[in-house]
Amino acid sequence: MSVRRTSTHFLLCFVVCSCWILRGFAQSNNEFDHAVAEFRGGNYAQAAELFARVETASPGATDALLYRAKSLVHLKDFSASEVTLRSYLQSHRDSSDALYMLGFVLNRKNRPADSLTTYTQAAAITPPSSDDLKIVGLDYVLLDDYADAIKWLEKSVMLDSQNKEAWYFLGRAYYTKSRLSEARQAFQAILKVDPHNARAENNLGLILETEGKPAEAIEAYKKAVEWQQQNSEMSEQPYVNLGKLLLEQGRTQDAAELLEKAAAIAPNNAFCHITLGVLYRKTGQMGRAQQELVRATQLEPDSAVAHYQLGRLYKESNDLDRAKAEFDRTSELQGRAAGSKPVPQNP
Repeated sequence: MSVRRTSTHFLLCFVVCSCWILRGFAQSNNEFDHAVAEFRGGNYAQAAELFARVETASPGATDALLYRAKSLVHLKDFSASEVTLRSYLQSHRDSSDALYMLGFVLNRKNRPADSLTTYTQAAAITPPSSDDLKIVGLDYVLLDDYADAIKWLEKSVMLDSQNKEAWYFLGRAYYTKSRLSEARQAFQAILKVDPHNARAENNLGLILETEGKPAEAIEAYKKAVEWQQQNSEMSEQPYVNLGKLLLEQGRTQDAAELLEKAAAIAPNNAFCHITLGVLYRKTGQMGRAQQELVRATQLEPDSAVAHYQLGRLYKESNDLDRAKAEFDRTSELQGRAAGSKPVPQNP
Protein backbone atom coordinates (compact mmCIF):
# COMPACT_ATOMS: atom_id res chain seq x y z
CA MET A 1 0.00 0.00 0.00
CA SER A 2 1.41 3.40 -0.97
CA VAL A 3 2.20 6.13 1.52
CA ARG A 4 -0.45 8.36 -0.07
CA ARG A 5 -3.09 5.63 0.20
CA THR A 6 -2.17 4.95 3.83
CA SER A 7 -2.43 8.63 4.67
CA THR A 8 -5.78 8.90 2.96
CA HIS A 9 -7.08 5.86 4.86
CA PHE A 10 -5.89 7.32 8.18
CA LEU A 11 -7.53 10.66 7.43
CA LEU A 12 -10.80 8.95 6.52
CA CYS A 13 -10.77 6.99 9.82
CA PHE A 14 -10.03 10.14 11.76
CA VAL A 15 -12.93 11.99 10.13
CA VAL A 16 -15.33 9.10 10.76
CA CYS A 17 -14.27 8.79 14.41
CA SER A 18 -14.55 12.54 14.89
CA CYS A 19 -18.05 12.50 13.47
CA TRP A 20 -19.09 9.77 15.89
CA ILE A 21 -17.56 11.67 18.83
CA LEU A 22 -19.23 14.92 17.82
CA ARG A 23 -22.53 13.14 17.27
CA GLY A 24 -22.27 11.56 20.73
CA PHE A 25 -21.33 14.90 22.28
CA ALA A 26 -24.25 16.62 20.55
CA GLN A 27 -26.61 13.90 21.73
CA SER A 28 -25.22 14.25 25.25
CA ASN A 29 -25.77 18.03 25.12
CA ASN A 30 -29.35 17.54 23.96
CA GLU A 31 -30.03 15.14 26.82
CA PHE A 32 -28.36 17.53 29.25
CA ASP A 33 -30.55 20.41 28.04
CA HIS A 34 -33.61 18.18 28.47
CA ALA A 35 -32.54 17.33 32.02
CA VAL A 36 -31.97 21.01 32.84
CA ALA A 37 -35.46 21.81 31.53
CA GLU A 38 -36.95 19.14 33.82
CA PHE A 39 -34.95 20.55 36.74
CA ARG A 40 -36.14 24.10 36.10
CA GLY A 41 -39.69 22.80 35.82
CA GLY A 42 -39.47 21.31 39.31
CA ASN A 43 -39.49 17.69 38.11
CA TYR A 44 -36.55 16.79 40.31
CA ALA A 45 -36.92 13.00 40.31
CA GLN A 46 -37.02 12.91 36.51
CA ALA A 47 -34.16 15.41 36.30
CA ALA A 48 -31.97 13.34 38.64
CA GLU A 49 -32.49 10.26 36.49
CA LEU A 50 -31.74 12.13 33.27
CA PHE A 51 -28.57 13.71 34.67
CA ALA A 52 -27.37 10.26 35.71
CA ARG A 53 -27.88 9.02 32.14
CA VAL A 54 -25.99 11.98 30.71
CA GLU A 55 -23.04 11.34 33.02
CA THR A 56 -23.00 7.63 32.15
CA ALA A 57 -23.05 8.39 28.42
CA SER A 58 -20.36 11.10 28.59
CA PRO A 59 -18.43 10.98 31.88
CA GLY A 60 -17.15 14.41 32.90
CA ALA A 61 -18.28 16.10 29.68
CA THR A 62 -20.96 18.19 31.43
CA ASP A 63 -21.99 19.37 34.90
CA ALA A 64 -24.56 16.58 35.05
CA LEU A 65 -23.36 15.33 38.44
CA LEU A 66 -23.59 18.80 39.96
CA TYR A 67 -27.14 19.23 38.71
CA ARG A 68 -28.03 15.71 39.79
CA ALA A 69 -26.84 16.58 43.31
CA LYS A 70 -29.01 19.72 43.26
CA SER A 71 -32.00 17.62 42.18
CA LEU A 72 -31.38 15.16 45.01
CA VAL A 73 -31.18 18.03 47.52
CA HIS A 74 -34.63 19.17 46.40
CA LEU A 75 -35.82 15.58 46.91
CA LYS A 76 -34.23 15.63 50.40
CA ASP A 77 -32.11 12.60 49.49
CA PHE A 78 -29.03 13.99 51.19
CA SER A 79 -27.10 10.73 51.33
CA ALA A 80 -27.28 10.24 47.56
CA SER A 81 -26.51 13.92 47.03
CA GLU A 82 -23.35 13.65 49.13
CA VAL A 83 -22.14 10.64 47.11
CA THR A 84 -22.84 12.49 43.85
CA LEU A 85 -21.04 15.65 44.98
CA ARG A 86 -17.97 13.76 46.14
CA SER A 87 -17.83 12.00 42.77
CA TYR A 88 -18.08 15.36 40.98
CA LEU A 89 -15.35 16.87 43.18
CA GLN A 90 -12.89 14.14 42.19
CA SER A 91 -12.55 15.83 38.80
CA HIS A 92 -13.59 19.37 39.85
CA ARG A 93 -11.61 19.93 43.04
CA ASP A 94 -11.85 23.73 42.79
CA SER A 95 -15.62 23.88 42.30
CA SER A 96 -16.83 26.21 45.03
CA ASP A 97 -20.42 25.54 43.95
CA ALA A 98 -19.99 21.84 44.69
CA LEU A 99 -18.19 22.50 47.97
CA TYR A 100 -20.80 24.96 49.22
CA MET A 101 -23.55 22.51 48.30
CA LEU A 102 -21.71 19.70 50.06
CA GLY A 103 -21.42 21.88 53.16
CA PHE A 104 -25.20 22.37 53.09
CA VAL A 105 -25.81 18.64 52.62
CA LEU A 106 -23.55 17.77 55.55
CA ASN A 107 -25.43 20.27 57.72
CA ARG A 108 -28.70 18.57 56.82
CA LYS A 109 -27.14 15.22 57.71
CA ASN A 110 -26.34 16.59 61.19
CA ARG A 111 -22.59 16.59 60.61
CA PRO A 112 -21.78 20.20 61.55
CA ALA A 113 -18.02 19.76 62.03
CA ASP A 114 -17.63 18.23 58.55
CA SER A 115 -19.89 20.92 57.14
CA LEU A 116 -17.74 23.70 58.62
CA THR A 117 -14.58 22.15 57.22
CA THR A 118 -16.17 22.01 53.77
CA TYR A 119 -17.39 25.62 53.96
CA THR A 120 -13.86 26.70 54.88
CA GLN A 121 -12.54 24.96 51.75
CA ALA A 122 -15.21 26.61 49.60
CA ALA A 123 -14.59 30.09 51.06
CA ALA A 124 -10.90 29.81 50.14
CA ILE A 125 -12.04 29.68 46.49
CA THR A 126 -15.08 32.00 46.39
CA PRO A 127 -16.42 34.35 49.11
CA PRO A 128 -19.55 32.96 50.80
CA SER A 129 -23.03 34.30 50.19
CA SER A 130 -25.54 35.30 52.85
CA ASP A 131 -27.17 31.86 52.60
CA ASP A 132 -23.79 30.16 52.99
CA LEU A 133 -23.11 32.10 56.19
CA LYS A 134 -26.59 31.21 57.41
CA ILE A 135 -25.74 27.50 57.20
CA VAL A 136 -22.41 28.15 58.94
CA GLY A 137 -24.41 29.73 61.76
CA LEU A 138 -26.72 26.71 61.89
CA ASP A 139 -23.70 24.41 62.08
CA TYR A 140 -22.70 26.21 65.26
CA VAL A 141 -26.27 25.87 66.58
CA LEU A 142 -25.95 22.10 66.10
CA LEU A 143 -22.67 22.27 68.00
CA ASP A 144 -24.47 24.19 70.79
CA ASP A 145 -22.08 27.11 70.27
CA TYR A 146 -24.50 30.03 70.26
CA ALA A 147 -21.84 32.72 70.48
CA ASP A 148 -20.38 31.70 67.11
CA ALA A 149 -23.83 30.93 65.71
CA ILE A 150 -24.94 34.48 66.42
CA LYS A 151 -21.70 35.91 65.01
CA TRP A 152 -22.12 34.19 61.64
CA LEU A 153 -25.87 34.77 61.43
CA GLU A 154 -25.25 38.47 62.05
CA LYS A 155 -22.73 38.43 59.20
CA SER A 156 -25.34 36.73 57.02
CA VAL A 157 -27.94 39.47 57.50
CA MET A 158 -25.26 42.13 57.04
CA LEU A 159 -24.62 40.69 53.57
CA ASP A 160 -28.33 40.53 52.76
CA SER A 161 -30.79 42.43 54.95
CA GLN A 162 -33.67 40.80 53.04
CA ASN A 163 -32.69 37.24 54.01
CA LYS A 164 -35.75 36.21 56.04
CA GLU A 165 -34.40 32.77 56.92
CA ALA A 166 -31.19 34.22 58.31
CA TRP A 167 -33.13 36.77 60.36
CA TYR A 168 -35.38 34.01 61.67
CA PHE A 169 -32.54 31.78 62.85
CA LEU A 170 -30.73 34.79 64.29
CA GLY A 171 -33.89 35.69 66.22
CA ARG A 172 -34.19 32.11 67.50
CA ALA A 173 -30.54 32.15 68.61
CA TYR A 174 -31.05 35.44 70.46
CA TYR A 175 -34.23 34.06 72.07
CA THR A 176 -32.45 30.89 73.19
CA LYS A 177 -29.84 33.02 74.96
CA SER A 178 -32.58 35.22 76.52
CA ARG A 179 -31.53 38.26 74.48
CA LEU A 180 -35.17 39.21 74.04
CA SER A 181 -34.72 42.77 72.78
CA GLU A 182 -32.41 41.64 69.99
CA ALA A 183 -34.69 38.70 69.20
CA ARG A 184 -37.61 41.09 68.83
CA GLN A 185 -35.62 43.26 66.43
CA ALA A 186 -34.74 40.21 64.32
CA PHE A 187 -38.35 39.08 63.99
CA GLN A 188 -39.49 42.65 63.30
CA ALA A 189 -36.89 42.80 60.50
CA ILE A 190 -38.67 39.83 58.88
CA LEU A 191 -42.01 41.62 59.14
CA LYS A 192 -40.56 44.64 57.35
CA VAL A 193 -39.74 42.38 54.40
CA ASP A 194 -42.84 40.19 54.71
CA PRO A 195 -45.57 42.00 56.72
CA HIS A 196 -47.74 38.90 57.15
CA ASN A 197 -45.04 36.42 58.09
CA ALA A 198 -46.81 34.07 60.52
CA ARG A 199 -43.61 32.47 61.82
CA ALA A 200 -42.11 35.82 62.83
CA GLU A 201 -45.35 36.95 64.49
CA ASN A 202 -45.62 33.65 66.38
CA ASN A 203 -42.12 34.21 67.77
CA LEU A 204 -43.01 37.74 68.81
CA GLY A 205 -45.82 36.09 70.76
CA LEU A 206 -43.28 33.87 72.51
CA ILE A 207 -41.22 36.91 73.47
CA LEU A 208 -44.28 38.72 74.84
CA GLU A 209 -45.29 35.62 76.81
CA THR A 210 -41.77 35.33 78.24
CA GLU A 211 -41.97 39.00 79.26
CA GLY A 212 -45.15 38.29 81.21
CA LYS A 213 -47.51 40.01 78.77
CA PRO A 214 -50.15 37.30 78.11
CA ALA A 215 -52.78 39.58 76.58
CA GLU A 216 -50.32 40.93 74.00
CA ALA A 217 -48.97 37.43 73.38
CA ILE A 218 -52.48 36.16 72.68
CA GLU A 219 -53.01 38.89 70.09
CA ALA A 220 -49.72 38.01 68.39
CA TYR A 221 -50.59 34.31 68.30
CA LYS A 222 -54.03 35.10 66.88
CA LYS A 223 -52.43 37.14 64.10
CA ALA A 224 -50.05 34.28 63.34
CA VAL A 225 -52.93 31.80 63.13
CA GLU A 226 -54.89 34.15 60.84
CA TRP A 227 -51.95 34.90 58.55
CA GLN A 228 -50.94 31.26 58.37
CA GLN A 229 -54.32 30.25 57.00
CA GLN A 230 -53.43 32.18 53.83
CA ASN A 231 -50.40 29.92 53.22
CA SER A 232 -50.22 26.44 51.74
CA GLU A 233 -47.75 25.25 54.42
CA MET A 234 -49.24 24.99 57.87
CA SER A 235 -47.32 24.92 61.16
CA GLU A 236 -48.70 23.66 64.44
CA GLN A 237 -46.72 26.24 66.43
CA PRO A 238 -49.12 29.22 66.62
CA TYR A 239 -52.03 26.86 67.37
CA VAL A 240 -50.27 25.03 70.21
CA ASN A 241 -48.78 28.23 71.64
CA LEU A 242 -52.12 30.03 71.67
CA GLY A 243 -53.98 26.96 72.93
CA LYS A 244 -51.48 26.39 75.75
CA LEU A 245 -51.71 30.02 76.90
CA LEU A 246 -55.52 29.96 76.86
CA LEU A 247 -55.46 26.67 78.77
CA GLU A 248 -53.25 28.25 81.45
CA GLN A 249 -55.87 31.00 81.78
CA GLY A 250 -58.62 28.43 82.26
CA ARG A 251 -60.21 29.04 78.86
CA THR A 252 -60.43 25.31 78.11
CA GLN A 253 -63.20 25.50 75.53
CA ASP A 254 -61.27 28.03 73.42
CA ALA A 255 -58.05 26.07 73.90
CA ALA A 256 -59.50 22.69 72.88
CA GLU A 257 -60.11 23.51 69.22
CA LEU A 258 -56.66 25.04 68.83
CA LEU A 259 -54.81 22.17 70.50
CA GLU A 260 -56.74 19.54 68.53
CA LYS A 261 -55.85 21.44 65.34
CA ALA A 262 -52.18 21.52 66.35
CA ALA A 263 -52.11 17.75 66.97
CA ALA A 264 -53.80 17.14 63.63
CA ILE A 265 -51.25 19.27 61.77
CA ALA A 266 -48.27 17.67 63.55
CA PRO A 267 -49.29 14.15 64.65
CA ASN A 268 -45.68 13.29 65.51
CA ASN A 269 -45.08 16.32 67.73
CA ALA A 270 -44.98 15.05 71.32
CA PHE A 271 -45.51 18.51 72.82
CA CYS A 272 -48.83 18.86 70.99
CA HIS A 273 -50.03 15.56 72.44
CA ILE A 274 -48.81 16.47 75.94
CA THR A 275 -50.65 19.79 75.92
CA LEU A 276 -53.81 18.24 74.51
CA GLY A 277 -53.59 15.43 77.08
CA VAL A 278 -53.32 17.96 79.91
CA LEU A 279 -56.41 19.76 78.59
CA TYR A 280 -58.40 16.49 78.48
CA ARG A 281 -57.25 15.61 82.01
CA LYS A 282 -58.33 19.01 83.34
CA THR A 283 -61.74 18.65 81.69
CA GLY A 284 -62.28 15.12 83.05
CA GLN A 285 -61.84 13.30 79.73
CA MET A 286 -59.50 10.69 81.20
CA GLY A 287 -59.66 8.16 78.39
CA ARG A 288 -58.74 10.74 75.76
CA ALA A 289 -56.10 12.22 78.05
CA GLN A 290 -54.47 8.82 78.51
CA GLN A 291 -54.45 8.23 74.75
CA GLU A 292 -52.68 11.55 74.11
CA LEU A 293 -50.14 11.22 76.90
CA VAL A 294 -49.24 7.62 76.08
CA ARG A 295 -48.73 8.73 72.49
CA ALA A 296 -46.41 11.50 73.70
CA THR A 297 -44.25 9.02 75.65
CA GLN A 298 -44.08 6.80 72.56
CA LEU A 299 -42.94 9.70 70.40
CA GLU A 300 -40.40 10.93 72.98
CA PRO A 301 -39.56 8.11 75.41
CA ASP A 302 -37.01 10.33 77.18
CA SER A 303 -39.38 13.24 77.81
CA ALA A 304 -39.62 13.76 81.56
CA VAL A 305 -42.60 16.09 81.05
CA ALA A 306 -44.58 13.46 79.13
CA HIS A 307 -43.97 10.78 81.79
CA TYR A 308 -44.78 13.18 84.62
CA GLN A 309 -48.10 14.23 83.06
CA LEU A 310 -48.99 10.59 82.40
CA GLY A 311 -48.16 9.83 86.04
CA ARG A 312 -50.50 12.60 87.21
CA LEU A 313 -53.24 11.16 85.04
CA TYR A 314 -52.80 7.67 86.51
CA LYS A 315 -52.73 9.09 90.05
CA GLU A 316 -55.98 10.99 89.50
CA SER A 317 -57.48 7.79 88.03
CA ASN A 318 -56.36 5.91 91.17
CA ASP A 319 -54.08 3.65 89.11
CA LEU A 320 -51.29 4.00 91.66
CA ASP A 321 -48.91 1.30 90.42
CA ARG A 322 -48.72 2.79 86.97
CA ALA A 323 -48.54 6.27 88.46
CA LYS A 324 -45.51 5.24 90.53
CA ALA A 325 -43.82 3.73 87.48
CA GLU A 326 -44.25 6.97 85.54
CA PHE A 327 -43.02 9.15 88.42
CA ASP A 328 -40.00 6.88 88.88
CA ARG A 329 -39.27 7.22 85.17
CA THR A 330 -39.62 10.99 85.48
CA SER A 331 -37.10 11.11 88.33
CA GLU A 332 -34.69 8.91 86.40
CA LEU A 333 -34.83 11.18 83.33
CA GLN A 334 -34.49 14.35 85.40
CA GLY A 335 -31.52 12.89 87.23
CA ARG A 336 -29.87 11.87 83.99
CA ALA A 337 -30.39 15.36 82.56
CA ALA A 338 -28.88 16.94 85.65
CA GLY A 339 -25.90 14.57 85.50
CA SER A 340 -26.68 13.17 88.94
CA LYS A 341 -28.49 10.26 90.52
CA PRO A 342 -32.30 10.34 90.30
CA VAL A 343 -33.88 12.39 93.04
CA PRO A 344 -37.19 11.05 94.43
CA GLN A 345 -40.09 13.29 93.48
CA ASN A 346 -43.18 14.01 95.51
CA PRO A 347 -45.89 14.30 92.82
